[in-house]
Amino acid sequence: MNIIFDIGNVLVRWDPVNIVRSVINAPGAVRVAEHLFAHSDWQEVDKGCLSIPDVIARAVERTDIDEDIVTAIYRSVPASLTPIPENIAVLQQLRQAGFSLYALSNMGHESAAYLAATAPFWNEFDARVISAEVQLVKPDPAIFEYLLKNNGLTNSDCIFIDDSLINVQVAENLGIKGIHFQSVTQMTTELRKYISWAE
Repeated sequence: MNIIFDIGNVLVRWDPVNIVRSVINAPGAVRVAEHLFAHSDWQEVDKGCLSIPDVIARAVERTDIDEDIVTAIYRSVPASLTPIPENIAVLQQLRQAGFSLYALSNMGHESAAYLAATAPFWNEFDARVISAEVQLVKPDPAIFEYLLKNNGLTNSDCIFIDDSLINVQVAENLGIKGIHFQSVTQMTTELRKYISWAE
């Protein structure tokens, strides 16, 4: 069985509001996070079609947020992606048990480069598909098909774990077993429906 992990909010923390608050400790943090990260421009960063300097310039143009603040927020993203220890432990247990592991994540070039250089779990995977590198983003079925095809995987032999329900549903529609991540206990309980390993 092959196990495919999302990265953000499964293996590392992803919290746009906290990212904003690390730069401006003000009541408007939620609104700022929505302007900067819920906008389609951020998806274009994930898709590898928009650079960080470009997304900064566009955000400054379409909002009333100061350029220095916008720059600081976007530049804070990579370092905010801190590992979630209990989930990393499960990943490593699965690796030690001999399962093939893959990463499938929506992520810009800068964040991926940062994790490649700093995250101890990065090399646990047999392969990684990062959205910016293939110019495809979840929940587009094409990015799942890319992972399967390029790694010679059969959909029914794969389990996909993601904190986004829509992403899990798309995987399931493609014949991949899905787990909607909510907690490490829930994840391991659902994994044990398909596989067994020693903790």
